[in-house]
Amino acid sequence: MEDKILENIAVRYGTPLYVYDTDKIISQYGILRDSLPEEFGILYSMKANPLLGMCQLFRKLGSGIEVASSGELYTALAAGFAPDSIVFTSPGKNCEELEYAIETGICSINVESVEEAALIDELAGQKGRKVNISIRINPDFDVAGSNIKMTGVPTQFGIDRIETEAALEFIGSLSNIKIVGIHIYTGTQALNAHNIILSMEQIIKLSLELSENCSLELKFLNLGGGFGVPYFKDDSSLDMDAFKNDFSLMWEGYREKLSGTKVFVESGRFLMAEAGTYLTRILYKKECKGRRYLVCDGGSNQHASSAFLGRYIRNNFPMHILNKTQNEEQVNVAGPLCTPTDIIGQNVLLPEAVPGDILAIDKSGAYGSTQSPGLFLSHPLAAEVQYCKGKTYILRERWGREDFIKGQKELDEFFNTYGWEIYG
Repeated sequence: MEDKILENIAVRYGTPLYVYDTDKIISQYGILRDSLPEEFGILYSMKANPLLGMCQLFRKLGSGIEVASSGELYTALAAGFAPDSIVFTSPGKNCEELEYAIETGICSINVESVEEAALIDELAGQKGRKVNISIRINPDFDVAGSNIKMTGVPTQFGIDRIETEAALEFIGSLSNIKIVGIHIYTGTQALNAHNIILSMEQIIKLSLELSENCSLELKFLNLGGGFGVPYFKDDSSLDMDAFKNDFSLMWEGYREKLSGTKVFVESGRFLMAEAGTYLTRILYKKECKGRRYLVCDGGSNQHASSAFLGRYIRNNFPMHILNKTQNEEQVNVAGPLCTPTDIIGQNVLLPEAVPGDILAIDKSGAYGSTQSPGLFLSHPLAAEVQYCKGKTYILRERWGREDFIKGQKELDEFFNTYGWEIYG
């Protein structure tokens, strides 16, 4: 989106603010859809951006959806997704979440341990249901070149490859469960098309091997995804043309063997990241011990990814000052929080800015607000706005100061009932 458009949106809705470009989302979905064989399905990884309106957009585009909590499942259903288009993945589903998934009759609960499978079987039996599950496997390979690895290493995700046959035998003996598929997700933020294809081919080979060895009728296969986007100066874009051509050649060797299987990839970051912009207004400009700081009204509480909270290596998201291009200076960009970790840009070159200017952090559509500690220091959550063909629509209202005590109970009620005297 052009800076002028972003500035007008910021004036209308205030800052801090997330803005999402509908055309870019549709374009990214189209690129991914066009890169896959016609029979493949796409699952939107809801964790990347769980806004109700965003989920409705992906439903209209024809996507299925992958959820990771009962809250996400509730939102997906509220967005209009049919239960048979929803899969549920999480290493720690509790009884309430599993009961909810069983009651709604979703496509598949992706099971991460034999203990979870036994619990599902027990809960399903109590409800008189037969539940479709898929087995999530932690294989021994990792060839995706992912920045965040989720297989081939010790992890809480999935069942170890060495234990898979025994797990399938045990789970297959449970009377209230039907194993319909396999799920493997090797990692995320992969930028090498060749490596993604190698990883997916390994997943297909392993799934076919298990299907044959364990007499498993493979109705569902989730190849994961991990399609990345370039955030930083040394990142290269994922070559989706190369992926399309090479994946098509690879798939020809397995199409017939998997003709009765629904095959899916999942994506959140690739679909959403480049469509979002985080806008924050500069409140103050100051110098401290030889360093320049821009202090903004939004920070790591609303965009933890840009502050690299919880990561060992620091980098900067692409950012710029709206409608300014000249007289660059090196600055640190800080939010309003009373913590030294609230730095959303470190030693970045930006056009010379003044209080009142608006800073835009690009590629903020995925893992922005949803991954941030929004309750920290009780600053209002940012509003989130959709932009489409010259029109805007607010997807999430900005919180007010009163929203932070919603659902809380006053301790005075306790003391009015029992009296302060209970403390002597």
